[in-house]
Amino acid sequence: MQRRQHDATTGAFSAAGALSGSTVDVVVISADDALLTTLQQSAGPEHVLWHAPSAEAAVELLLGGHCGILIADMQVVRSDSAALFERLQTQFPELVMLATGRRDEEGAVAGLISKGSVYRFLHKPVSPARANLFLATATRRCHELSQTGSSPALASVKQLAEPANRIPVIGGIAAAVLLAVALTVYFTRSDEPAAPSASPVATAPTAPTSAQPARSTTELLENARQAFDAGRLSAPPNDNALDLYRSVLAIEADNATAQTGVQDVLDALELQVMQALQARNAPNAARALSVLQSADPTHPEIAPLREQLLALSRSARPEPVVAKPAEQRKASPTRTTPNTDLARTRLAAGRLIEPADDSALFHLRAARDAKEDESANRILATDLGARLLAQARASIAISDAAQARQAYAAAVAIDREFELALPDLVEVGGELDDLSAASAQAASSRAVVELLAPVIRLRETGQLIRPVGNNAFDSLQQVASQYPNAAEVRAEQQRLAFTLIDNARTAFAARELEQAELLLGRAEELVPRMSSTRSLRDQIAAAKEERAAASRVLQAADLPRKREAAPIYPPDAQRKGTEGWVDIEFTIGMDGTTQELVVREAQPAGVFDKAAIDALRKWRFEPVIRNGAAVNQRAVLRMRFALD
Repeated sequence: MQRRQHDATTGAFSAAGALSGSTVDVVVISADDALLTTLQQSAGPEHVLWHAPSAEAAVELLLGGHCGILIADMQVVRSDSAALFERLQTQFPELVMLATGRRDEEGAVAGLISKGSVYRFLHKPVSPARANLFLATATRRCHELSQTGSSPALASVKQLAEPANRIPVIGGIAAAVLLAVALTVYFTRSDEPAAPSASPVATAPTAPTSAQPARSTTELLENARQAFDAGRLSAPPNDNALDLYRSVLAIEADNATAQTGVQDVLDALELQVMQALQARNAPNAARALSVLQSADPTHPEIAPLREQLLALSRSARPEPVVAKPAEQRKASPTRTTPNTDLARTRLAAGRLIEPADDSALFHLRAARDAKEDESANRILATDLGARLLAQARASIAISDAAQARQAYAAAVAIDREFELALPDLVEVGGELDDLSAASAQAASSRAVVELLAPVIRLRETGQLIRPVGNNAFDSLQQVASQYPNAAEVRAEQQRLAFTLIDNARTAFAARELEQAELLLGRAEELVPRMSSTRSLRDQIAAAKEERAAASRVLQAADLPRKREAAPIYPPDAQRKGTEGWVDIEFTIGMDGTTQELVVREAQPAGVFDKAAIDALRKWRFEPVIRNGAAVNQRAVLRMRFALD
């Protein structure tokens, strides 16, 4: 099955195969690369993702026939989100619309969620599992709106569930009923007084009694969110997300956040059933389906999921057992399961893996070695693994990586030892990896901040590149060599680079070209290829060239001039018959005047100097033009004195 992504601004496609007519178009209005990547990872083969960077681009895609599911990022459509959703609902009545954003952005579309115009609100940040859940529910809703009959998937399930005669059907149904009853017995039976079980059993919300202080809807919603994040979907009673959200609805029947929360819980419970079915774990699937049915007896997916569970039970049905003669049955001793019963009791008491010689795990191993009821042992081991994963998730929620890692490692070991294929194992492992990465990043960030503190002080006090070894630039380079990819280091590199550029501009204005060039070079080492540094470097190069040209001394005899004045021959030299010359260096000003006259050499010395300078002051040259503008230019002229 092919998945395509389309950018409405360019019309570009990336394709990997042929699409079938059963796919659902998903138009995503967002500029969030992380969100787009998560949706791409979570989309199934039945989805075709189309990226629209703006609402206008999304409308073009919808008008082009890509009408199925719309996911609108509130960061892009925040200014006119309500008007946009209402307009799209009017124009595309079969379009399933979802909004996504931060929790504080949900209020902008709360009214539309209550009316049903917006189907769901997906809170950021979005995990792949949660994105997959939302896409699945939206796809189901899309099929409900677009067709009246059963979907192909459900039809195929029904076909698998329809046998050639009724006897296998009755047997399959009986097996499923017996399986559900067995699960109930195994989770409730105990030979010893037991603490309340933490197995997920949905109960109706209990109204606050007079002994319980009433809680505000804000507090209830926050507690419900925390319970959802910790995995307490429908248990324990009164401290799970479903009960808390329904408590809010008992106070405010039209509370959009609570309505969405209830649906999120039901969707998560449905996902647990689907995951267990995909893992071909019939006991887990039966238990999860029972929880879902208790939470919402009218849930539309209960019947299809039950059909899939029946099909799974039939495919895994053991070989028929040949009955023993009556005499043998009477002589056979009743099978006992003392270790299994102890394991069940320890589970109920919360003694999962400790103490080592009297825990649920210890007694499960003993039951296995004694070859007690294998089915019961497997169910209890699955419950033990699930509880350990719940503990890991609770520790992850409070950022206790050590406790989370310990509980998760124990769950992994139990999963391997009893060959369980726990459905949440991979997801919890990913969450733990994320927490570990975040903890490592936080520790690294603290170390970087400490190392950057002296760098910042040196920058703020103006010690940018001097003295050597104790300046902001050298110190920052040392930190960058240890943490080259740290965001804090990159930010300080940018700040110091901008400071160096500002100081380079100041030096350039003062015509300190070498200093300006040095500062600019340091800035370019920190942040290469900035347009501001390229522009300033061009200016410095031009100024240096101009200074070099101006420092060159030209022969004034070769330069055009507007006026000359003959020198007055000194009377003493004329009377004595003295002849000679004077070399004068001077500046031709931008107006052509002669300035800064200096005698470089004379023969004889001191005889004709004054006469030569007095004459040259009256000269006027054509201004020297460089790069289209008049400039000052040094020149030299030899003025001769000779008698006729």
